[in-house]
Amino acid sequence: MKKKMISLFTGAGGLDWGFHNSNNYELVIANEILRPHLKTYADNHEIRLIDIREYNNDDDVAVCGDIHELNVPLKTDIIMGGPPCQDFSILRGSDNRAGFTVQRGKLYEQYLRIIKSSKPDVFVFENVPGMVSANKGAAYEAIQEDFINEDYELVFNDVLNLAHIGVPQARKRLIIIGVKKSLNLDLNKVDVIIDKYLKNKLLEKYPLTPIEVFEGKILTDLSDKYKSIMQSFEHSMDDLDNEESVKWAEEYSKLTLDIKEDYIKYNDIKDFDEKEFDEALKEHEEILRLLGYLDKKVDQQPFQDDTNNRGRRNRKVIARMHHIPPYYNFHAVDNTEWKVKGLMSNIYRRIHPLKPSPTIIAYGGGGTGGYHYEYDRQGLTNRERARLQTFPDNYLFNGKSSEIRAQIGEAVPPLSSYWIEKAVDEILKL
Repeated sequence: MKKKMISLFTGAGGLDWGFHNSNNYELVIANEILRPHLKTYADNHEIRLIDIREYNNDDDVAVCGDIHELNVPLKTDIIMGGPPCQDFSILRGSDNRAGFTVQRGKLYEQYLRIIKSSKPDVFVFENVPGMVSANKGAAYEAIQEDFINEDYELVFNDVLNLAHIGVPQARKRLIIIGVKKSLNLDLNKVDVIIDKYLKNKLLEKYPLTPIEVFEGKILTDLSDKYKSIMQSFEHSMDDLDNEESVKWAEEYSKLTLDIKEDYIKYNDIKDFDEKEFDEALKEHEEILRLLGYLDKKVDQQPFQDDTNNRGRRNRKVIARMHHIPPYYNFHAVDNTEWKVKGLMSNIYRRIHPLKPSPTIIAYGGGGTGGYHYEYDRQGLTNRERARLQTFPDNYLFNGKSSEIRAQIGEAVPPLSSYWIEKAVDEILKL
């Protein structure tokens, strides 16, 4: 018998994907205030989309509207969601993290309200790592206390670097998994399950990379491709006179242009073990297969939602990016005609083919969209962002290009949902 699930602050459905994919759960209701996001979710999972004013305790519906107006008296097995987190995000800087002092910071209370009314056996809560330190830790402490007071054991409560479980992106999220104390689970067995699915030492040491998800092949099949990419940047900063150009010249001189050797270097892998590496690449291949990327180069695939369309080429940006090597940012063109002002390290940042990508960001202009590792490429397409976020290729998006970028950037990477579902399902079978 399938378990019932409620999804709150659903967005485009990243946190839900693993639960839908497993076929062990059936949806009661998904709620999201932004219609383009929710239409993406509803279309991909063939769920009826309705306005909150039409909702009448139906099952298997996507309800668009303000969660403050939503009442769900139905009993369920699992509730998942991540309240909007702008006021907790470390991207805003410590002086601006208002946390609980503003309405958005209190949206978690709506999540808690529906937990109280629907009494799930398990909940999954996610948010930005900045929540842990917001208000000097008071917000995080209060949230934990609220869950514990509702009779939940917090079996996982940690900031997780999702690159450590196979996402090709250095993206950290606070994940809290709570289980009803009344289930009387053996917590030692629960810990073993959590370690099995959410603490992958092999992928932590040998992370999946952008070149693999874009090319649809594992590292050892991409030697020539990697070499040509890096060679194209050899002289990219020769005519510049700044600290970054000196740094790049030294870095390039130390490259072997051997994909395995440079992968070890760029990911700071200590105690390299050939057998471990081979096992890790088997896991890389399984992830590529799971997501539909294996043997499917992203820029050779047709996407009905136009997410792989490239934007207009800007001559000044082209010239600027020709001087910015992989993983360098706007500082590479300091003291030149292409200089820009910037406060965030991701501005005009190129991803590196062999390192997990910087965090994919939902909004912002001025060079914040992420840039390709190919010498002649400018910004990433939405589909390339989606692959870095581990959305399967058959997951299509609804809306304008800027709305799709927001859906992708705001999402929990679906691959992390895949592992969370595996853990939750096994815990509930104890």
